[in-house]
Amino acid sequence: MSRIFLLAAFIFAGIATLAQQDPKAKEILDKVTQATQAYKSIEATFSFEMENKKQNIKEANNGSIILKGNKYKVHLNELGVEVYSDGKNIWTYMAEANEVSISEFSSENEDMMDPSKVFTIYQSGFNYKFVGEETLSGKSIYVIDLFPQNKDFNYSQIKVHIDKTKMLICSAIMQGKDGNVYTVKVDQFKTDKPYSDSFFVFDPSKHPNIEISDMR
Repeated sequence: MSRIFLLAAFIFAGIATLAQQDPKAKEILDKVTQATQAYKSIEATFSFEMENKKQNIKEANNGSIILKGNKYKVHLNELGVEVYSDGKNIWTYMAEANEVSISEFSSENEDMMDPSKVFTIYQSGFNYKFVGEETLSGKSIYVIDLFPQNKDFNYSQIKVHIDKTKMLICSAIMQGKDGNVYTVKVDQFKTDKPYSDSFFVFDPSKHPNIEISDMR
């Protein structure tokens, strides 16, 4: 599930031996950040796919993400999982089990696990390279490859596709070291819809007989 978070997060912002970052890639990523951070809120629906050709595995899912500053809500439909954060706490609700776990939001959490950092995550911990321009589903896009500087991460590369006209990320592909390939594509993207702060707080009263695991 963490990998879904990571790629969903990228939707909404040479190799490791390179001594310097690619200036063309940085210029484009900075424009994406500026464009998206100007919005009061961001709402996106996405489709997610995991494929391992060697093991003949292919799984599909879809979900939605809503961002407002450092607050977020993620819903993974087929998995029946909802994740809320008000910037102080994180609630992870499993619908099938009717249980929620609560943890404290920490600045020490990995940025890549924090969807609110989606559009600035590239600024630290990655090398990035401008690959070129392509046409995807009739759209002109920029292609940028990101490479984690931490060699212990269980993925080797993230390929990001950016709509050249809107300067918004439209898809991302993560190559896992285990042979799994994770792809997220944006289906819809809406901005500036008003959300109250309470929207990002899980309300257990709406779920009778819920089991609560408070780890704060």
